[in-house]
Formats: sequence, C-alpha cells, structure tokens
Amino acid sequence: MPLNRRQFLAGTTAGLGGATLSPLMQSVHAAIAARADGRDKPPLRFVFCMKANGLWAENIQPKGMEDRLPFKVEYDGRGRLIDSNNGNIRKKATPAADLALGKDVQLSDVMSPLEPFRDRISILQGVNSGFNVYHLGQYQTLGAFQGRNRNSSETLGPTVDSLLAKAFAAPVPHVCLGHDPRSPSGVAYVPMSCEGVGKPIPFYTKPKRAYKDLFGVVGRGAAKAEYDAQSGILDFFAQDAKRLQSQVAGPERQQLDRYLNAFDSIRQSRVKIEAMSDRLRQFAPPPPAEIEANATMKIGQGNAEIAIAALLSGLTNVVTLRFDLLGSTSYQGIGGLHGGVGHGQVKNIIDARRKICTFQFEQVARIAKALHDMPEGDGTMLDNTVIVYTSDNGETHHSSGVNYPIMLLGDLAGRLKRGRYFAPGNPEKIDRAKDKYTRLGDVWATLLAAAGQPHESFGIPVNGMAHEPIGALLA
Repeated sequence: MPLNRRQFLAGTTAGLGGATLSPLMQSVHAAIAARADGRDKPPLRFVFCMKANGLWAENIQPKGMEDRLPFKVEYDGRGRLIDSNNGNIRKKATPAADLALGKDVQLSDVMSPLEPFRDRISILQGVNSGFNVYHLGQYQTLGAFQGRNRNSSETLGPTVDSLLAKAFAAPVPHVCLGHDPRSPSGVAYVPMSCEGVGKPIPFYTKPKRAYKDLFGVVGRGAAKAEYDAQSGILDFFAQDAKRLQSQVAGPERQQLDRYLNAFDSIRQSRVKIEAMSDRLRQFAPPPPAEIEANATMKIGQGNAEIAIAALLSGLTNVVTLRFDLLGSTSYQGIGGLHGGVGHGQVKNIIDARRKICTFQFEQVARIAKALHDMPEGDGTMLDNTVIVYTSDNGETHHSSGVNYPIMLLGDLAGRLKRGRYFAPGNPEKIDRAKDKYTRLGDVWATLLAAAGQPHESFGIPVNGMAHEPIGALLA
C-alpha cells in the first residue's frame, strides 16, 4: 500500500512541536502541521514543460482528427509536408473546434507515453502568440508581452509561472530546470521565466547542481559537506555586502542592494529547506552522477527526477522544465536542433522531431505517474495539478506565431475541463495591434482564473485588450 501523504506529514512533524523554533521555523512547522491534520486544502500545482524549435501540430493531434488541421499530413522522403510552400502552410489558421475527446480518444504515436492519462488530456490548436516571434519566444512566451524584435530576450513583466509560484508559495516557490551546455556552473539564465522587469529567474542546468542546492541538506559525505560550505559562503558574502552598503551610493548601491536581497532570499529558502529535512529525506532522489553538458536526454531525465522529488516532498508547487535550447542543444543520434532538425540537415525531419517529442513526453509521463501514485486528500496529487506542454516559439522552426500547439494534462481539482479539443478559429489574417483574437496570454489567463488568481492585468496585450480566460476550458 502506497504511503499516504497526510500520514507521512503527520509523522514527520510530530517531533517538532516541543522544540524551540525561530519565527520562520515556526511558520514552516505550522504549515506542515496544518497540512498533516487536514486543516487546509492541498495546494494546486503547475508544471510547465517547454521545448525549442517549434512544435509541429500533427505531433499532438489525436488520431482520426488530422483533417481538422489546416494542411494534409503527408510527407515526402525527407520528412517534410508535401506541398508545404517552404513550410508556410503550417502558418495557416486552424479551423474552429470545441469538442469532447472522449474516454476512447487515440493519442498520436508521439504522445503514446501518456496513454494512461489520456482521459485527462486537452489539446489546443490555432492559438495565436499575440506577439512577434520567429526562432525564439523566450520570456515573451510565458509573459504574454512583445519585445522590440521578434526574437526578443527582454523581461517586460512577470511570466505566468512566476505569478503562480508566488500565489502557491512553498519553501522553494519556483523550481526551474533546463538545459544549457554552455553553463559550466550548472546555473544559467535560460530565457524563459522572470519575476518582473529586469528580473530573470535562473535555471538549474545540471541535475547534480540542483540536487546539491535542493537536497544537499539530507545528503551524506561530500554532498552534505558542500551544502554546508555553500551556506557558509552565503553568510560571508551577505555580511560583506552589508559592510559595503554604507560605502557606496547611486547605481552601485542599487546593484549591491539587489545582491543582498538575493543572498537573503537564498538563505531564507535554505532555512525552510532545513526545516523539512525529514520530508526531503523521504523523497530525495539518489545523488545524480556528473552528466556531460551535451548529453541532452540524460540531463532531461535527471531534471525530471529532481522535479518529481521537489513536488512530492512539498518543496515546491511550481516547476518550469525547459528541455532544450535552439542555438546550443544537440540530441545524440538525432542531430543539432537548429541546423540539423530546424533546417532539415538530418536524414528525415519528421522522424527526428518525433523522437525528440516522444522523449519529452516520456518525461512528462514520469512526472504525471509519480503524482498519480501519491495519495492526497480524497484522490491523488495529480488531481490537483496541471501539466502544460508547448513550444517556446510556436508552430515550427521559422515560426510566425499563428499556431501555438498546447497540451494540458490535469484539471486543477476540477477547475479546468478535461478531455477537450479546442481551436478558437482565429482569422487567417490578423492585425495583432488592432484585432480581437485568441492569444497565448488568454490561455495563461485561463490558468490564473482557474487558480483563483487575478488575470486582468497579466501581460502586455499588443492590441490593448486585456487577456481573458477561455470559457470553453473552464469547468
């Protein structure tokens, strides 16, 4: 019989009641105790799974519904759509639809790892970006704002995952895991998530580094020693920064204040992590081995393990998982994303894309299964979760943002409809600055509304019309 999460939490907090705790530790203990004896509802959880290089619509289209796409799904010997007009046929508008997929829906072969969860899946097609995009969406994708160029890396406001992380706070509010072979430290500003203007969120790019920071407190030997050493270094830098505050002014003082706030934030998170060490010990994965920076799939598998452990332990309620980067990622046995897959230098493009997506859906399935297998309340942790899968830049390598194919798995404790096929039927030609149409920001507004969070001011709509929840997706 699987361990009931409430029983486990009750056991791990029983020994804390008589201890003398700091105010911060007391607040953590109170939250744990409340969860243990059922005085609060299980938190909602959000997992954003993002890929690079576009998501071909047919790769997530249910079987038997290919005729609802704006092109015929037939390929030439190189794995390209026949009569694709150099790929531009993918940029045609998708016909409107609002259908129940039904319990007998047949998922695409690419999505076969998610077969056990097919009744929980909704597919969205034909959603417009609402901003200019080409190779890269970057912060625009989850932020629903438009930068100064179509591959903008500007941070102009909070992304939806960051807002949800603040709304459903945990000891580590937001766990961001990605891949960047150019990051030797294992931490990098992967351009995906941000807290606000000029506030990008760093991503762990090596599972071993993520493990050390998030689970090192329960490690042994070298892992625990390194965690303790890092804590000492943080204390030293924080004290040094405070000494310097009285000696600098102007922009240098502002930069120093930002550093000090960052140190304080990290130290506070560590205090919270240490307060729940018993829980972490129960769910922590085995310490990951060092993985070569170019081993994209191994890093993706390791990141999925970290995500599972962080969610099951209650370390976080929001995970953003970035599988790859267009300019630097290569898949062993497949090829590089940009030239190989994006520009068709691989032997067969559709085969390459299918292999990549299948691998990514395997990781999504692992996360979903782990949550489904963990009892919570009257159901499981998956019942209170939604997993989002989409592309950083829309429909293809050279995208126009006409179609952002999206998969949603889960219904957020009944707040979202499950098992839907939805396409808004946006017009063929859209003036993004003037027309009314369904945008990516409206999908994120739907998640915010389902979570009971304000959505009216989310993003920066190019047409000046506030992002609105999509009624067809709300329960």
